[in-house]
Amino acid sequence: MATTTAYRVEPLETYRWAKEVRLKHFKEVMEAKEKGRMLVTGNMNAPKDLISGIGDYVYMGGEPWAVAVSREGGKDLFLPALEAMEKQGFARDMCAFCRTFSGAMFLGQTPFGPFPKPEFVLGMNQCDSKGKWFQIVADHFKVPYYLIDFGWPNSDGTLKPNKASLTYLLTQYGEFIDWLKKTTGKPYDESRLVHALSNMYKVRCLWGEVLQMEATRPAPLEYKLLLPFFLCLEYFSYKDEVVQLMTALRDETKYRVANQIAPLPNEKYRVLHDGLPPWYALYLFHFLREHGVSVVGGSNHTMFVACAQKPRADGSFNLMDPMDWDGIPKTFDEALKWRANVEYISNMFGLDTRVRLMFAKEAYRAWNGNGMIWIMDRGCELFSMGILEVKAALQKEGVPCMMYESNRCDVREWSWSQVADHMDAFLEAVGVPKSDIKRHLGGKIGEKE
Repeated sequence: MATTTAYRVEPLETYRWAKEVRLKHFKEVMEAKEKGRMLVTGNMNAPKDLISGIGDYVYMGGEPWAVAVSREGGKDLFLPALEAMEKQGFARDMCAFCRTFSGAMFLGQTPFGPFPKPEFVLGMNQCDSKGKWFQIVADHFKVPYYLIDFGWPNSDGTLKPNKASLTYLLTQYGEFIDWLKKTTGKPYDESRLVHALSNMYKVRCLWGEVLQMEATRPAPLEYKLLLPFFLCLEYFSYKDEVVQLMTALRDETKYRVANQIAPLPNEKYRVLHDGLPPWYALYLFHFLREHGVSVVGGSNHTMFVACAQKPRADGSFNLMDPMDWDGIPKTFDEALKWRANVEYISNMFGLDTRVRLMFAKEAYRAWNGNGMIWIMDRGCELFSMGILEVKAALQKEGVPCMMYESNRCDVREWSWSQVADHMDAFLEAVGVPKSDIKRHLGGKIGEKE
């Protein structure tokens, strides 16, 4: 029997552009020294945009480079990298991003050539791994290291700011800028920072508008299509090119909604995937797609929206609240205060289970979900905290839920047959007839998609 196509399917043109931005970044890192550009490394969500004030630089974020070692590097690099870290005496239950990046550093290799030496290292101490991770990097290269610490969130389960924590962050930002000037010997241009953070704000507004359009049926995009944009959002959002990219994504998404263009022709069910997936096994999304299941998004998308909306008086979050385009920072002080708030909200999401539950419920409601999937990452304590409590709370409300254990970057922690068993039961709970559930054979580890 022929399959009836319910919706038009067309490639997402801006997806190619987003992947080009990613590959362009890797090239910029590898060519930084020969082109006389300052190379800095650190974790992805450290306030690297503050470096903008001293001029041109390239930022080598640890997490995206760990993913590149896993995917572009293949088994010839990522397994030796993990083993190299373990030979240094580090345990396997540490953050796999840390182990993959640092292991490749100890080997002196990247998928694109020799591992480059940074001029200094910047860390944001938001979890149990990242502060120590980049101390290891700085010690290895014998370069200066600056660590910014995170304060403590409110204890009421809302997005209301903790003034003491924000002041703590702002004080550290000022101290870091002073350190930058002294360490590099360069003057600091405040207008450059305002421009960088204005870009970052615009990107989050555009991102929020895209996510709000995911509420339509059919969903114009899906989780896997959003992955390279998520990288640009968190990693490069201070760049002019990323504002242009996100503007084009927003406009293309509007076109797809107006013309009912979807990533899959037979969207029957809509689910959310909470947490980043195992990068070497993205074929799990094919398994869902083959059963008419659209993975419309997850926590790694919605957690970036609230900082660009007008805050609600009660501290709650609503994904469909309009983006506050009037809030774009225009002065140096406004820019720093907004940047501290970004850091505060993103870290509070991981530290307060009630906030995480609020975001999960809101996204599920806004996106008309039929079920939720969680990854319990064995190497990420921060984003694994509270998952069981959030899952239990949603199950009490009748939401079909599934959780699988894995590791984002360590393939030795992956068992597709085990995950697929969970998927089979989950699909049946979502509403897929048992007779229609077909086992996906999986794919090659790290295959390009």
